[in-house]
Amino acid sequence: MDKAFQIKMDDAVLGYLDKKRKTALTLTISATGGGCCPTFEIAEVSLTKPDQSDSFNSFQQNDVTVYISKNAKVTAPTLHFTLKKNLLGATIQAEGLSLKKRTS
Repeated sequence: MDKAFQIKMDDAVLGYLDKKRKTALTLTISATGGGCCPTFEIAEVSLTKPDQSDSFNSFQQNDVTVYISKNAKVTAPTLHFTLKKNLLGATIQAEGLSLKKRTS
């Protein structure tokens, strides 16, 4: 992972973290699919510290410790965390990543 990027968290994300009383944000990249289906990477954001922190780079941003998977490919100059509201609550999404899709 290239560390030549900045991290930006929207005010809505910071408010959400404060409301949940969380001070950690973890971005994990995992693969899904396989077999007869194509595989692709997905980015998951959780509000907990990772179990194995040696697989993550950590950053301090707005009194929040941000853990980013070492296999994350940040392609934008800014890794941007946004809050997306849905019927059952809200999720935090990361923008500025390159996620792979493999067929076969």
